[in-house]
Amino acid sequence: MSITTYDELKTAVASWLNRDDLADRIPDFIELGEDRIGHELRIPTLEKSALLSANTSGYANLPADFLELKDVFWNYKPLYRVSLTQLHSYTNEVNEPTYFARETYQLRLFPVPNAATTTSLRLIYYHKPTQLGSSNSSNLLLQTAPALLLYASLCEAAQYLAFSPQQMSSYEQRYAVGLARLLKHASDAESAGATPTVANGYG
Repeated sequence: MSITTYDELKTAVASWLNRDDLADRIPDFIELGEDRIGHELRIPTLEKSALLSANTSGYANLPADFLELKDVFWNYKPLYRVSLTQLHSYTNEVNEPTYFARETYQLRLFPVPNAATTTSLRLIYYHKPTQLGSSNSSNLLLQTAPALLLYASLCEAAQYLAFSPQQMSSYEQRYAVGLARLLKHASDAESAGATPTVANGYG
C-alpha cells in the first residue's frame, strides 16, 4: 500500500484497524504519532540550519519549529555547551562567544558579543515538520517515513481503543523496528561519509 498523502494515511489507519467509525478520531491518532516521532527520530532529513539574531545581552531566540539542538557555531567556530548554572557563574565579559546554554526558548552566549548581530550565530537543529492536516497533505515525516508514521498512529489508536496487550505489542514492535531501521540507515550514511538519504522503511 502506497502512503503519500494525508488522506491515504487516514485510509491506511482505518484499514489496519478494520474500523469505519473512527473518522473523527484518526486525525488525533496521526497528530499524536507525529508528536512521538518528532521526539524520537533524529535523522539528517529533519535537520535545519538557521542564522540567529544575538543581542548585546548575549541572548538569541530559538526558531519556532525548534525541537533539539545539534550544533551551534559563532563565525563558523563551534561553541561549547555548558549548563545554565555554570554559565551564570561566569564573570561578565564582552568578547567573541565560546560557550552557550539554553534558557527557556533562547540561547544564552558567553562571553557576550560586543555588538548585536544577525549573521554570526549559526544553529543546526532538529525541527518539527509542519503538521499534516486538511490544508497540508504531506510533510517531511510522511515523505521520509510513511511506515513509521502509520505504526505510530496505530500505537495511539490501540491505546485509545484499549486493545489487548498482545495487539498493542504488535504495533509497538513494528514501530520500534521501523525507528531502529531509519536511525541505523542515517548513522551508516554519516559514518561512511556519504550524502545521507533515508529510505522510507515501508513494508
